[in-house]
Amino acid sequence: MSLPKHEKFQEGSQQGIKIHGWTITTTKLPILNSQEIEEVQKEITIPLPEMFFGNNSLQIINEHGILLEFSPLDALKMVDTTAEGGEKVKVSYSEEWKRKSAKNHEHIKDVIKPYDWTYTTSYSGTLKGTVNKHVFEKSTDRIDIEKLKKVEDILFYDEMILFEDELADNGTAMLNVKIRVMPSGFFILQRFFLRVDEVLFRMNDTRVYHEFETGYLQREYSSREELYNKIKAYIPKYKGDDISQLTDIDWVSSKLPSKEDGLIVEKLSTFEANDYVNFFGTTSLGTQLEISFHNIIQSIIGI
Repeated sequence: MSLPKHEKFQEGSQQGIKIHGWTITTTKLPILNSQEIEEVQKEITIPLPEMFFGNNSLQIINEHGILLEFSPLDALKMVDTTAEGGEKVKVSYSEEWKRKSAKNHEHIKDVIKPYDWTYTTSYSGTLKGTVNKHVFEKSTDRIDIEKLKKVEDILFYDEMILFEDELADNGTAMLNVKIRVMPSGFFILQRFFLRVDEVLFRMNDTRVYHEFETGYLQREYSSREELYNKIKAYIPKYKGDDISQLTDIDWVSSKLPSKEDGLIVEKLSTFEANDYVNFFGTTSLGTQLEISFHNIIQSIIGI
């Protein structure tokens, strides 16, 4: 079967693909230097994560001017900057926190700060360059995960970290984003992952899906969390004292409760479906992209 007409590009720190009227671009650069950090701190009132890739981004834009961007700076702007933010984990998981604090009292005081030091964010992307009718609206139509599991050629794939912090050696907080482009459409997974040792795991996922034969984007946001020791209990007995699986984000995700708290399901109208006639076309591209679908499907879908 011939692949749809598309054009891949790469220039400097940017790469991407143009397909069916969409331009998808990823930008990957090193963490910010001291001068860049000073500029960012004018907008962000809390200390930046230890590894802040402020120039990294994922952008998708179509010919009608709809632009959805995943930006580390915008994500950080949604972190709770109030004094109460720094107490949330202590209050919600008070018994676990007391045990951890008693176990390592001298060290744990380093992370009691007047902001949400876990860098938890409910960020689900920044919508730009739209007219009034192009907004995400509530929907009951869920993303068809089974359809995403079907074997397709991968025309473009990329992933990047937006920020990461080791929480003063008390765990990890990381925000990353992945994109996969297939002949039928594209899928984005942005994931905030939090591990506070001896206390909890938390995972905030944003999924964006678009089928080229439709005139809309689907977006879902969900949040899941569980006590640290409940997840730890899933480690096989034969592993003994080896708890390295707790650093495997995909493994932890598979053990978190299936119930999704605060689930938000949305849909954004892009064009009328008939408009796609102007963009559809196929071409024989000869050699197909040699990317193993099975090696990345579970990771990019995030289930």
